[in-house]
Amino acid sequence: MTDWRTLMQAGDFTNAEPLMLADTEGKDGGSPDVETRGWFYESWGDALLPAAEAERKYMDAYNNFAIFASWSTSGGEGTARMTDVNRVLQKASKV
Repeated sequence: MTDWRTLMQAGDFTNAEPLMLADTEGKDGGSPDVETRGWFYESWGDALLPAAEAERKYMDAYNNFAIFASWSTSGGEGTARMTDVNRVLQKASKV
């Protein structure tokens, strides 16, 4: 089976997505790896520029990064995690 990272590097995000989602799903009732999901969708949005579909992928990235930021346990950690949220929102606003 091809690894989703290899497909992603080849620009085949459509086939990589279900593999990535399965790989990043929470194990044993744990939370999914929303940070990795955020990076995946941001990369997909970057690959789609300037297509209209890019904004949707940026919003998928935003949703995952925002969840990750909300799990912060300190103000400094939350501020650092908001960097990803704000970067993706900036990209989405320019599409």
